[in-house]
Amino acid sequence: MQPELLEKRAETGQPVKVVPAEALNERWAKMKEAIARRAYELFERRGCVHGHDLDDWLQAESELLPRFPHTVAQTASEFIVFAELPGPWKADELLVGIEPRRLIVSGEREAQVTYTDRQGSRTENQQQSFLRVLDLPMDVDPMRATASLVPKTLEIVMPKAHPANPADNR
Repeated sequence: MQPELLEKRAETGQPVKVVPAEALNERWAKMKEAIARRAYELFERRGCVHGHDLDDWLQAESELLPRFPHTVAQTASEFIVFAELPGPWKADELLVGIEPRRLIVSGEREAQVTYTDRQGSRTENQQQSFLRVLDLPMDVDPMRATASLVPKTLEIVMPKAHPANPADNR
């Protein structure tokens, strides 16, 4: 593991709820619906010209699924993901879903957004959400995983399902 990751890991954070990945299926279904709607809008904007459906889908995904930088580190017994979240989030606004080979990070919150135009300023409550899915290179044990939030970094520790035996590395 890289030394700077060890330093981050040494910090204590607020616990984030880890749930079975199935618990996030509804959020994932809503996100896919939103992506499909946006892709169709892009198709219509292009004059309903066929042949660009994949381009439209990928553009819609890039608009609706914000990317955030993350680093995956591993030891002999666990994978650790350090994810820089898109904006300030509180631990109780986040959910982490884990399957043996997949990690899902989701956030939902209501935020006040202020708009300013010629007529003045107005504030509205707006639903904000994100959802990211990361494939894992090997099986982890979802039941023993933990997650914590250290200011803007989400740290997810996932014990490997079949940790490497240090004696095998000789």
